[in-house]
Amino acid sequence: MRTPHLDRLAADGVRFERCFTTAPLCSPGRSAVMTGLYPHVNGVTRLVQGPQADSLSLDPAVWTAAKGFREMGYATAAARKWHLSTSGATAHGFTHEFPQRDDYLARSLEFLRAHRGKPWFLYFCPTHTHRPFRRRPAFPYRPDEVAGTLPPYLRDTPQVREDYARYLGETSQMDTEVGALLQALEASRSLDNTIVAYCTDHGPSMHRAKFSLYEWGTHSALIFRGPGISGSGRVDDGLASTIDMAPTLISLTGGAAPQTIQGHDLSERLSAKSAASRQYVFSEHNERNLLRAVRDRRFKLIRNITTHTPLLRPRIIRNWQGVGADTLRVPYPLPRPREEFFDLDADPLETTNLADNPRFARPLRRLRSELDRWWFDGPAA
Repeated sequence: MRTPHLDRLAADGVRFERCFTTAPLCSPGRSAVMTGLYPHVNGVTRLVQGPQADSLSLDPAVWTAAKGFREMGYATAAARKWHLSTSGATAHGFTHEFPQRDDYLARSLEFLRAHRGKPWFLYFCPTHTHRPFRRRPAFPYRPDEVAGTLPPYLRDTPQVREDYARYLGETSQMDTEVGALLQALEASRSLDNTIVAYCTDHGPSMHRAKFSLYEWGTHSALIFRGPGISGSGRVDDGLASTIDMAPTLISLTGGAAPQTIQGHDLSERLSAKSAASRQYVFSEHNERNLLRAVRDRRFKLIRNITTHTPLLRPRIIRNWQGVGADTLRVPYPLPRPREEFFDLDADPLETTNLADNPRFARPLRRLRSELDRWWFDGPAA
C-alpha cells in the first residue's frame, strides 16, 4: 500500500500500533471519536439511516469536540462524511460544513486559507475507502501484484485480487488528500504549529472486518503530529482507543474535556512524559447483532449476545463486488458460540476459540469481569 503522506505524518510524529475503535460501523464508531463517549452512552448505537434515522441521531445536547473547540474560540469545520445525525454537523458545534463530494477538499483548503493565523479545527473525513471500491487510474495496483498481501482469511481468487487492488487504490487516493492538506499548511508556514491527528472509524468492508469485532474490524490507525508531541517517528505499542481522540485534542490545545468523558487523555504519552497506557479496550456492535468485546495486550473476549443472526446479511455481501461468502477460507460458524476467547500472541488471526480450555480459565474470568464492569458500571482504566 503506497501512502507517502501518511508515512510522512508518522515519521514526523507518533504512531500507535495498538489502537482500536469502539464499534465496527460508521455512525457508532464516529460518535465515540466526536464525543469521547462509548456508543451505548452517547446514544448512537446503530447506523443513522433509514426510517429511524431521527431517533438514532446524536442528541444536539451531547458534548462534542467541536463544541469544546468552539467554546475556546476556534472556527470549526466538518468536511465530507458526517453520518451522526440527520440535522447535520452544524447542530453539533461546527460553524462550517462541506458535505458535497465534488468540492469538500477545495472548500477545506479555502477554510485553512481563510483562517490562517487564527485558531481552527477541521474534521476531515474522505470516503474513498467506503464501498464501492473504484479503479483509480492514478494509483494502479495490479491484481497479480497484491496476491501475496491478501488478508489471510480470504481465498486467493481473481475476484478477491481485483477487489483488494481497488481497495488499495482508494486508500492511496485518500492519502493524496491528506497530502494536499499538509502541503497547504506547509505553504502557509503553519504546519509546525498545527496538531494533525489521523484515525480510522473501523476496519474495511470485507469479511471478518466491518460488522465484526474481530481484530480486522476494530484495529484502527492512530497518528499524531505537532506541538506537544515528542519523538519523531516514535511508535507507541500501548493500548489506545479512538474514544481517546476528543479529550486528547482538547488537552493538547490547552483546554479540558468534561469530566464525564470516558476517553483517556493521551497527551502525556504523546509528550513522552508518561508511558502508562490503557489496560483494556472495549468495542460494541448493535446493528442486527449484539456483540461486545474486551481486549488487553494479549487476550481478547468476544461476547455474542445474539448467536443465530449472520454477521453479514446476504444483501451486503452481494454489494461486495464478487467477494462472496464462499471466498472465506473458513466459514463463519452459525450459530456462533456465546463466547470467543483468543490468545492474540499465539493466534493473531483469531482461529482457535479457547473459551472452553481450562488452561485459560483465569484470564477468561478476568476479561469477563472487565466486560461486565464496562457495560454495567462504566469503563475500567
